[in-house]
Amino acid sequence: MSRILMFAGALAMFAGGCATSAETERRADVHDQRARTAAAYENYDQAAAEKHEADRLHEKAAAERANESYRGDVPPAPVSPPPAPVVEVPPPDPIP
Repeated sequence: MSRILMFAGALAMFAGGCATSAETERRADVHDQRARTAAAYENYDQAAAEKHEADRLHEKAAAERANESYRGDVPPAPVSPPPAPVVEVPPPDPIP
């Protein structure tokens, strides 16, 4: 009996899959966009529901990021763009 339960648990984990924090964050961003669109059309009930789901997914992604960093599964951070060049601005001409 315990072998059957163990197999069922392993199968459920395999079938469910594990979303990374980046995937969960992307899903949260989709719900944020849906909330903004619904609010733009003055559909505030739908906007509130989408915002609630986005907040829930943001919290879930934060927990997943913490677990990933604890396990060492964190992918390398994206390379930041180079700094903007410094533009020299000449001083203004003196007022006579």
